[in-house]
Amino acid sequence: SDGHAVLEFVQNMEYKFVELLVLPFKESPEYVIRQQISYRYNSLRSRMSVMQSRLQDVNALVKIKNPSLLMQLQRNSQLNANALGAMS
Repeated sequence: SDGHAVLEFVQNMEYKFVELLVLPFKESPEYVIRQQISYRYNSLRSRMSVMQSRLQDVNALVKIKNPSLLMQLQRNSQLNANALGAMS
């Protein structure tokens, strides 16, 4: 366990194995891994924030145009959320 590894893609021919691709890997330092985790987490948080904002905008528009449809959508989303919660 020296921090190195190799990923090999090999094709099994009838009478021989053919190396298609060999990828050497080296273990990253812990601080790099932490940076990557933080970056990905913050990236997902910002995407979620944008999506929540879009959803609020759509809800506001539907509320103006068709309030009963909004109520039905909200009711269905609560039922789906409850069903997913019961599964876990």
